[in-house]
Amino acid sequence: MKTSVGRRVAQIAHSAVLIMITGCASQTVSSTQEQKPPAVEERVAPEPVASLKSAKAPSSAAAQLAPGASTPFLLDIPFNFDQYALRSDAVAMVEVNANRMKEERVGKVLLEGRGDEVGTAAYNLVLGDRRAQVVKRYLEGLGLAPLEIATISFGKDKPICTEHSAECWEKNRTVHFEVE
Repeated sequence: MKTSVGRRVAQIAHSAVLIMITGCASQTVSSTQEQKPPAVEERVAPEPVASLKSAKAPSSAAAQLAPGASTPFLLDIPFNFDQYALRSDAVAMVEVNANRMKEERVGKVLLEGRGDEVGTAAYNLVLGDRRAQVVKRYLEGLGLAPLEIATISFGKDKPICTEHSAECWEKNRTVHFEVE
């Protein structure tokens, strides 16, 4: 009798362990749960270049710094297709913008990340956000105050260029600077 009770206890314990182990694998994801957008591999430029290139803003720049005004003296930062790593030419452009913002004592700036019309809206929102965040981190590394830099992603929902061409898509793969 003792051996059969001992065996029975061992079988129950073994069964309980198996149920606990396999219980998690049997869960199904409901289609009503929020699905995360596809992941984008992170590639960030390591460190800001030590010396900033000095670039003088146009003499009319101060007049263009009113909140909500277009800021043509601040360059749009280009990105390669399906990427959010800063290219070497983009690094130089971010540094030029940082110098111009320091020279003109720009208070707050909004970095608008965008994507092209290729891919889903959710994917491009994530990609636009990551592009804006990369530029923000680089600006912070150059000494600009983090609280003065906000980011937003428009993904493919607010394109700069609306033509359906490769040249137009390239114009939309940017981070745009807006003075607040």
